[in-house]
Amino acid sequence: MRVVVLGAGTGVPARDHSPAGVYVQIAHEHVLLDAGAGTLQRLRRAGVTYLDLDRVFLTHYHPDHCLDLVSILFAARLPEPARTKPLTIYGPRGLRRLLRAFHRAYPNWLKPRTYRLNVKEVGEGTLWLPGYTVRTRRMNHYDTGALGYRLEAAGKRVVYSGDTETCQGIVELGEDADVLVLECSVPDRRKVAGCRRLVLTHFYPVFRGYDIRGRVRRAYRGPLTLARDLTSIRL
Repeated sequence: MRVVVLGAGTGVPARDHSPAGVYVQIAHEHVLLDAGAGTLQRLRRAGVTYLDLDRVFLTHYHPDHCLDLVSILFAARLPEPARTKPLTIYGPRGLRRLLRAFHRAYPNWLKPRTYRLNVKEVGEGTLWLPGYTVRTRRMNHYDTGALGYRLEAAGKRVVYSGDTETCQGIVELGEDADVLVLECSVPDRRKVAGCRRLVLTHFYPVFRGYDIRGRVRRAYRGPLTLARDLTSIRL
């Protein structure tokens, strides 16, 4: 299993901290978690292309988490090289409405021509996929209906929170995770689940010079990574 933080920042421009996106190679599939602006290009820098992607999971629909879905669908429509394998997009309620809005904004430019596109709105539960499972729980992020995701294969567990305040959902998903990729927009208020390795992401520029590591160490003593764009972890 391979995990690459493609974007460790927010919608506010900051060096080495781009809008949200996480790539996971799991079982025999290539999975993208969120797709903030520029994700498609950083995915390529990680050695993966839009042709490789099997599934995209969106946590919620703020622009810094979903804007490059337009770029992915546009690229996948191009005839050379032609994408042939199916692409499935998952997200909480509102995903179909979001895609309809994209299609209205870009008529006929995002519709698949050489592959099948599947769109699935999901709630809390477990998805059984080829060689792995994805467990979902509600996150506490305004009124977005946001979801966090826990991917598990061959006894290894990767969890991605997306944006969330402290909530039971992320505690449940993060328990015993081998890697927990957790947003860190407000570190003083963030409680930590019992994970084996904590990767903090979603940093605003205001945190430059702030002792995030020291704050986190008050509650968590395990391996800690403060992510930057293209931070990579192998399990």
